[in-house]
Amino acid sequence: MQEDAPMGEAAAAAGTGGRPLNLRQIEVFRAIMMSGSISAAGRALHVSQPAVSRVLALTESRLGYALFERVKSRLVPTPEARRLYGEVERVYGGIQRVNDLAASLGQHGAGALRVVASATFGQWLVPHALQRLLQRHPQVRVDYRSVTFDEMEGYFLSGRADVGLSISQPEHPNLTAQKLGTAQTVCVLPADHPLCRKTHVGAADLSAGVPWIGYPPDTPLGRALRPFLESGPASPAAIEVHSPVTALAFVQQGLGPALVDRYCVAGEPGARIVVRPIEPAVQVDIWATHSNLESLPLLGKRFLTAVAGVLAQA
Repeated sequence: MQEDAPMGEAAAAAGTGGRPLNLRQIEVFRAIMMSGSISAAGRALHVSQPAVSRVLALTESRLGYALFERVKSRLVPTPEARRLYGEVERVYGGIQRVNDLAASLGQHGAGALRVVASATFGQWLVPHALQRLLQRHPQVRVDYRSVTFDEMEGYFLSGRADVGLSISQPEHPNLTAQKLGTAQTVCVLPADHPLCRKTHVGAADLSAGVPWIGYPPDTPLGRALRPFLESGPASPAAIEVHSPVTALAFVQQGLGPALVDRYCVAGEPGARIVVRPIEPAVQVDIWATHSNLESLPLLGKRFLTAVAGVLAQA
């Protein structure tokens, strides 16, 4: 079909009953509506004028009615074309919103990043990882919650968390865990405690007469410390807590020594406590968790990359 030939006559005669249009035909129709001519539409689409004419002819043939008429050497849309164009513009508006969202996801991720973590990692590891993340993506919003290991599963299964950090691997079939690294366990002591004179602390140093702060045996740290405590005649803990952060706070108040992971005191330990390695050494794992019912969001992946970077430097 040439630009100066009457359009739509053959299509109207064909009357093929309005078969569905494909995206290319819709794109060509929109380009003609916007530019006002076939030649200008071809330039906008970077195709030849004959190619645009062929697509338009096939479009009109499929629809069974004309879309344009020649009036005084101008292309004039038919009433049907005007109604169709209104719907096409709504479709293109939706496509633009999709493109805007796709660009936004690539830059910032989807909405807020929801992070849950054991309290011990909230002391140093999570803040440093978020600092890395926000330096590269300053518009990210973060919802961070400190949770116990027992609470963590519920946050994922109810859709309230994107990614989590813990020292124990979850065993729920709908959760996926990835080991990011390890952390040494250390002994933290009040600054005036007699054990501060030792270069290392062993299980025998926590024998009778030395009140210390420990964990129930069914907690993640309680399980991790079992080989250490069984290596010598350690006495039962005078105080049991469920979080190394709580244990550290008790040490700072002079209640006795405690065993915590190194990231609980990764910064400056302060004047009121002393940090000593333990023998035999105990490592705890650092696990990243997310639901396997849906893909980990892009922001979650970037957060884990930031965590890995912090661990590599540490």
